[in-house]
Amino acid sequence: MIVPRTSNKIANILPEHLKPFQSLETLDLSNNNISELKMSSFPSLQLKYLYINSNRITSMEPGTFDNLSTTLQVLKLNRNRISAIPQKMFKLSHLQHLELNRNKIRKIDGLTFQGLPALKSLKLQRNGITRLMDGAFWGLTNMEVLQLDHNNLTEVTKGWLYGLLMLQQLHLSQNAISRISPDAWEFCQKLSELDLTFNHLARLDDSSFVGLSVLVGLYIGSNKVNYIADCAFRGLSSLQTLDLKNNEISWTIEDMNGAFSGLDELRKL
Repeated sequence: MIVPRTSNKIANILPEHLKPFQSLETLDLSNNNISELKMSSFPSLQLKYLYINSNRITSMEPGTFDNLSTTLQVLKLNRNRISAIPQKMFKLSHLQHLELNRNKIRKIDGLTFQGLPALKSLKLQRNGITRLMDGAFWGLTNMEVLQLDHNNLTEVTKGWLYGLLMLQQLHLSQNAISRISPDAWEFCQKLSELDLTFNHLARLDDSSFVGLSVLVGLYIGSNKVNYIADCAFRGLSSLQTLDLKNNEISWTIEDMNGAFSGLDELRKL
């Protein structure tokens, strides 16, 4: 059963209005005037898919979604005015996909997403995020896709990647990243695709990509790279695509002593 309530002028979610729909699986409340999510908003339902995109949400109470914890699989809160995510906001044991694109989140604290053990993908694009604290994604041990494009992040560190043991795709395009810490990828050794296009990277050191032995696609186009260390791509034995276009690389192949050594599977450069 699907109940769309899009493009109306709904300002509040009232549990008494939803209680009769005990077989409801999909609820779309997009394009309304909802400004807050309260603990009492949702009664116990069999919801699998919940969309509250393009509203005016500024605040969310912890416990808002607790009554949906055993069934909810997809939650979309894109294009709202959310500036902070309270701790223990999402205690949804079956949720697989969470979207928070185009909000106003600037900082993500440690343990923010604790309570989402089944999550496969998290989208946080176009928020203006400047800081990811240590353990920001701790607990997301099964997450495969993390999209952080179009934010204001300045570095990649082991601290905020802590615990992402199953991560396969990391999208960091259109940020302000100028530094990758030497041990950044310690917890992300299943990564197969890494997008760092349109950032501020000026150099690729011999430690920049250590540990990414199953990486297949590495995209560093449209940065400011003018230096690539010898063996910068050492250990990327599975890499098939390396994108370095639109950088500031000025020296020629003859000047290099092995920057591309070890790329035995490379198909596209």
